[in-house]
Amino acid sequence: MPVQVTQQELEEIFNLERDVAPKQKRIEEMKSNVKALLLHKMPVEIGRFDVHLIKRPHRNVPWAQAVVDYLGQKFADAFKRRFPVYLRVEVKVEEHAVAPLWKDGSGSIDVV
Repeated sequence: MPVQVTQQELEEIFNLERDVAPKQKRIEEMKSNVKALLLHKMPVEIGRFDVHLIKRPHRNVPWAQAVVDYLGQKFADAFKRRFPVYLRVEVKVEEHAVAPLWKDGSGSIDVV
């Protein structure tokens, strides 16, 4: 029997995409709100979760290698300085362990 993509697989993919799409949209909305607050230096409530911004500098220079090849590195560096660096910012949420992780709260773990 030849291997083929089954209708069951396709149905599961379709159902999962349909279930996940609204959640992904909600995540993006919430991250956008949190990003705006963090960019305006708003404090983060102390607790189990923490958040920080990941900043990545970016230049729109897909042609850079062609410029270097035809006009030289010195010209490319001088030309690059004329254009701004764009900053891509992403929100990263991390979960921290809730202290204490042991029952007695003494700070020591006894191995028996």
